[in-house]
Parts: sequence; structure tokens; C-alpha cells
Amino acid sequence: MKELTRQVNGTAVDRLESAITGDVQFEKVALPNTTDRHSSLTMGPDGKLYACTIDGRIKRFAVQADGTLADPEVIYSLQDASGQRIPRLAIGLAFDPAATADSLVAWVTHSTFTFTEGPDWDGKLTRLSGPALENVQDVVVHLPRSAKDHLTNSIAFGPDAALYFTQGSNTAMGREDETWGNRKEHLLSGSVLRLDLAKLQELPLDAKTSEGGTYDPYAGNAPLTIYASGIRNAYDLLWHSNGELYVPVNGSSSGGSTPASVAGARRMDGSLYTGPDVPALTNVEQAQNDFLLRVERGGYYGHPNPERGEFVMNGGNPGFGEDPAELEAYPVGTLPDANWRGYAYKFPVHTSPNGIIEYRGDAFSGALKGKILVVRYINNRDIVVLEPGGSENDIIRESQGIAVPGFWGFIVPIDLTEDIKTGNIYVSEFGGDGQLSLLRPLPGEKAEMATAHVNK
Repeated sequence: MKELTRQVNGTAVDRLESAITGDVQFEKVALPNTTDRHSSLTMGPDGKLYACTIDGRIKRFAVQADGTLADPEVIYSLQDASGQRIPRLAIGLAFDPAATADSLVAWVTHSTFTFTEGPDWDGKLTRLSGPALENVQDVVVHLPRSAKDHLTNSIAFGPDAALYFTQGSNTAMGREDETWGNRKEHLLSGSVLRLDLAKLQELPLDAKTSEGGTYDPYAGNAPLTIYASGIRNAYDLLWHSNGELYVPVNGSSSGGSTPASVAGARRMDGSLYTGPDVPALTNVEQAQNDFLLRVERGGYYGHPNPERGEFVMNGGNPGFGEDPAELEAYPVGTLPDANWRGYAYKFPVHTSPNGIIEYRGDAFSGALKGKILVVRYINNRDIVVLEPGGSENDIIRESQGIAVPGFWGFIVPIDLTEDIKTGNIYVSEFGGDGQLSLLRPLPGEKAEMATAHVNK
């Protein structure tokens, strides 16, 4: 068990040092021709910006010399796949590493367009290809789906060329409850999943597990496996150039319920659960923090799932006094799961960290290069800058609030992407008119003027 959030070289501090060195300033430019509800943003191999809308359209924007966007071409292929133009609740959008400007291949996660009483086993991973992404092939079907808005979420290709995506939980805190439609967790829910494309045979792959299907992610030749577990609802994920996988996860509001332990339940490593006994909790009053996780293969990160023999929420309550990520309602002495890996950074309660990128541009003499940028959807509504480092590549420095002009004052930001050629950042604002915002690096005199304006 480890507390990582406010420690530097093993010493606890009240606040981490600033992740920003030098004069980092961005100019925020509204893009009024982008009004919509964009759930995901990414740059294509053709140098154009692609924005997936929440109802399953894909908008392709040519990027103009000043970073602003031309009016979009709208691609309806995902909506039209059934033969009728039907909205799809789409979240993840990523281009295949092998895609080129002349041979586009993109991947999308989606489900039935509803935020209430969503059908179970409804998630899909689909491959789009062709000049207008007109060729549609469902690759994985019957992924878990919560009754509400915990879905099959964002996509990232790993350094091993496998496709990784985050699968939301079916519950608030691991045990079914009325708010979440009394739907149980499934074997694949609340996790990061890994798809080995080389192992795929007949398409689509039916991922419905033993709760109604036959898919076994533990089989030796399984193309879709559980990379890491206990990840409640992670909107996005990032494979960093340092080789680590970082995942911002949304903690539960109060009112959820946790499961009691069940002896003999199978664990991810193939062992059977033998204890200790963990009591069930009902209507937990303590809301949970949001976290940035540094995710390791086979690790458990705190959201219980009885189908995987994981019963303790977050850090349990191992001792008197404050413990890392403790749940106070547990009896003192409740240890965290033996496989719990802690977290890299702790956000405040109810900030909803969602979109995440690594800044790769050379702007500001490289002052931001390698830093992690995360948008916070509610309360702060800003971009947090986090610096990984140390022996374990956890977060050693942070910059948040108005530390970087241009990185705050959004209306419910949900995702972001960078044009590496220019260092420009595009942010999807889900509130207000739902437009995109352009953040342009400001050099020299313009940066000084922006700072003076902010300080008035």
C-alpha cells in the first residue's frame, strides 16, 4: 500500500511543486463554427482534426494556418451502418498506428444512444476505413454497459501495437443498487481491456462472458483480455513516451454499496479468494476522490467486482488515523486488496478528470514537453498540468488553476488533443454551445500582454 499523491522522494508535502517552468502562456480562441457536443478529439494522419460527436457523427476539420478550423465535413457512416441513420452513443475515437493520409483506419467505441435504462451487453468496438471512413466493421460486440453513462470509453494503442480501451463499471461502488438499475458487475466491467488484433479470427468477436455468453478472457488464446482491474469509470487513457499507462478515473458519489467477500471466488491470477472476510456496505455516505492511476498489467485499482474476486473498495480502512484512499465506513483493520496498486495522483472529490494527453510539442523551449495535461469536467473546469518522474514515474509536480493562462475558464471540458506540428491544443467544451476552443502558444510580447490581462 502506498500514498503517492503528496510525496516527493518519500517525504510528504502539503502541495507539490509547480510542473511549469518558464513563461508558458496560451491564447484561447473560440471556434464558433464547431458548435456541437463532441465526445472525442484526435488528429488524423492527414493532418486534419477529427471530432466524434456524442451521437455518433464524425466531423473532419481542415486546420488553417492560424490553427482555426474550416467548416467540417460530416461523416455519418457509423450512424448509417444499420441501413438507417440512427444515432449511436459514441465515446472513443483513435486512428490505427498503421493508418496514413491515403489509407485511413479509425476505431470507435459506441453503444445505444440513451443515458437511462441502457441495454446490457451493448458496447461495441468498430473499425472504420476508407477515404471517408465509409467502411464499417464491428470488431467486438456484446461488451458490458451500465444502465446509465458508464460505457465502453476511450481507445489508445500501446507500444506493443495492441489496442487498449477503458470499460466503465455497472455500479457506483461494486454492488448493484437502484440508482444504477440494480445491474451487477460483469467480468469485463470496471477495467482496462487489451485487444490483441493479431489473435482475432472470425469477426465480430462476441465478448459476452459467462453471465450470459461463452467468452473467456482468461483463455490462453483470448484476443480480448483484462489488462488491469478495479478501474471504475475512466473516460480516457494515455500511453506516455516514458512507457507508462496513465488513466484518470472518476470516483463514486455517495450512496453506493460495496460487496461482501465470497470465499472461493476466482481472482484474475487464477487463484481462489480465501480471505480475509470483507463486510458489505450499503448507502455509503463518503464520496470518493478522483485519481490518476499509473496502471500496471494485472493490477487492481480499487473498484470492487465480485466476478473477479475483488471485494475491497480503494484502500479499505487498515488502521486508526488517516490511511491512503481509505473508506471510513469499513471496520478498522480492513486491509486493501492484496493486489491494490495505489494511485499516482489524487484529485479533489467531484472534479471529473476526463480527457488526457502528453504534450509533445517544443513550444516554450520544451517547458511543457512530456508533461501530462488533464481536463477537469466539473468544478474546476480547467486543464491540470502534471509532471511524471522519479523511480516509478508517478506524479512529482503539478500546476493547476490559473497557473497557465488559457488553461481555465472552460464550459464543462471533456476532451483535448494536440497538433504536434504547431503545439496548438484543441479542447472540447460539452457545456454552453458545445464548441471547440483553440489554445495557441503565445511567444514573447503576446505572452506578457496575456499575463497582464489575467492579473488585472
